[in-house]
Amino acid sequence: MTMTSATASASAAAPLPLGPSPEPSAAIFSAAGLLLPRLERGERVVAATLRAAMETAFGASDAAGAWDWKTAYDACEAATVLFLRKYGRALFRKAGSPASRLSALSKIASLLPTHTRRSAESQTFQQFSTPIPLGLVAAHAAAITPADRVLEPSAGTGLLAILAEIAGGALVLNELADTRASLLSLLFPAIPVTRFDAAQIDDHLDPAVTPSVVLMN
Repeated sequence: MTMTSATASASAAAPLPLGPSPEPSAAIFSAAGLLLPRLERGERVVAATLRAAMETAFGASDAAGAWDWKTAYDACEAATVLFLRKYGRALFRKAGSPASRLSALSKIASLLPTHTRRSAESQTFQQFSTPIPLGLVAAHAAAITPADRVLEPSAGTGLLAILAEIAGGALVLNELADTRASLLSLLFPAIPVTRFDAAQIDDHLDPAVTPSVVLMN
């Protein structure tokens, strides 16, 4: 029996007890780091693997109320951001054409579980993550260059932002939801993350920060 299947079996038998609750964004970031090696090896992240990473990061199971599956999907997206920061530029140089880059990102996306569950927060904030291949299409259409300042007014887990970063754009990130905003600060530590309602973002942005590109879902 593998370590993953053993964890899954234990979880099925009884929920892990709740210990001291870690800060959610930090736990999601930690789970993303646990998932990253699987992406690096080109291995699929199946439900049992994802559950094991989340239980390790949060110190408890979803059955105990420590996390939900929408949070687990956020960890997968954060792992994708970490992967692309580490390998994205080299991958894009090797896959010279937009079609080749799209194929490469589609393969990465296929390693991760599809989103089949939503949370109350995702309903409230209308959180619809952009599939990374679609994000590439949007970033390509925006023709981002190092001369651009790129605003993502509802940055989520950073899937669009990392593509703008790879293209060399300077990022301006905003996210209203507290946990996702905190996660963005961990994923993009050099960039301040504002927390305004994206519908009124123009009323709140520093006048000195004038984006040349707005990239959003």
